[in-house]
Amino acid sequence: MTNGKRLGDKLYELRKKEGYSQEELAEKLNVSRQAVSKWECGESLPDTDNLITIARLYGVSLDELVDNVPDGGREVATADGGICVQPIEELDEDEREEAEAEAYYSQDGQPADKKRRILRVLHAFPYPIFTTVAFLLWGFLWDGWAVAWTLFLTIPLYYTVIECIRQKRWKPFAYPVLVAFVYLFLGMQWGLWHPYWIVFITIPIYYAVVEALDRK
Repeated sequence: MTNGKRLGDKLYELRKKEGYSQEELAEKLNVSRQAVSKWECGESLPDTDNLITIARLYGVSLDELVDNVPDGGREVATADGGICVQPIEELDEDEREEAEAEAYYSQDGQPADKKRRILRVLHAFPYPIFTTVAFLLWGFLWDGWAVAWTLFLTIPLYYTVIECIRQKRWKPFAYPVLVAFVYLFLGMQWGLWHPYWIVFITIPIYYAVVEALDRK
């Protein structure tokens, strides 16, 4: 089991580096938390599909993920839950290139490491300070204090958009906050309280739709 432990250590380090909990990673891979725990402890290993998905998620190549497996092979879980070593040379050239491409590129064809750098820049941007400045300018220059405070509702929207891009899922987006922002802004700015309260009905619809999209 030493090979599995070495791969497990790498999986653990990558997960910690990206800031995921075992539960969060399990949700992204559609596996149980116990499965993730066993991978990291070396009790079992991800199958080939999960290895490719993990590599793509962390922005590393498939070879980089499994390069500690000796004898030019890689350990994968078999259908019955056992572990076997699959020699790299068993894959033909096209299969290896396809696996590398899936691991290295994101869904939009952009190199994963570049996309991760962009997300870090967006996350490091002091959006709360930007929002505060906008609030003060709106208030002092146009006497919009009564409405300008709604700008602070855009802060969770900004960060959850980044999280959606990072996870490639829609569910993390703070849609109820967006609905509240739109309703309050329309109401306080133009008095459109009725019938625009109906926007709140879209909240369960949104989550029903994105649940299906994320699962797909």
